[in-house]
Amino acid sequence: MKANFLSLRETELDPVFTTLDQIVEKFLAVNKYPVLLFTGEMGAGKTTFIREWFSRYGTDSLINSPTFSLYNIYDSHKMRLYHFDLYRITSLLELENLGFEEIWGKEAVSAIEWWEKAESILPKGNRIFLTIQSDSIENRSYTIEWSDEDLV
Repeated sequence: MKANFLSLRETELDPVFTTLDQIVEKFLAVNKYPVLLFTGEMGAGKTTFIREWFSRYGTDSLINSPTFSLYNIYDSHKMRLYHFDLYRITSLLELENLGFEEIWGKEAVSAIEWWEKAESILPKGNRIFLTIQSDSIENRSYTIEWSDEDLV
């Protein structure tokens, strides 16, 4: 498992975005669809990160939290993104009935907030872990972890 760790202001995310872009492109180059797994406390900036990262691809979509809809789909000239927020999910059975596992790792790029609720039904490969930790009001720490074994 490889990891990059940076402590930055939200306005200085280009190095994190560049690293994520490179990893996602490596997955897509070998016809694998990455599953971005976001970890962070409530208000850490998970949705903001996804919005800022994907908006760089020229999407016309308004990227917002899918807390109530559970997922949103965004398209750009480069890729499609499925953005999931599992915060309101109360049981694994509820999650299984939604059929999201038919999307995760099987089509497009998936970004999942509160993914731990789905751990047992998530694909075992194609995972990119993104952890956001609030260091202060202005700074957050960003960690990206992935396995090169998933790229073969």
